[in-house]
Amino acid sequence: QFQQLLVRLASLLHCSALQEVCEIAEDSLEVLDASCFENSTIEFLQLAPYRVEVVTQWIQRLIVESHRDGTIDIPPPILSRSFQELSRGVVNLNNVRKIKDI
Repeated sequence: QFQQLLVRLASLLHCSALQEVCEIAEDSLEVLDASCFENSTIEFLQLAPYRVEVVTQWIQRLIVESHRDGTIDIPPPILSRSFQELSRGVVNLNNVRKIKDI
């Protein structure tokens, strides 16, 4: 269940990032099995001004809770590296946003 939810969140993250930097319609990109998310979750995300940051936070929370529950057992250096890579992705997206605005 962890892997399935992580893949769906990654799909949602990718879609949200593309929507922010591309001139495309909101509904032109598909998300893997968005039906697994509650309606209130999707509504919240649609109203959020920074969707990528929200989904990134959801992914980080999923990883932390799964590590705490023992679902995933990873050494702390590798765990912190996963957070570092997620944050680097957000930084790179912000750089693309700046270029797009120019």
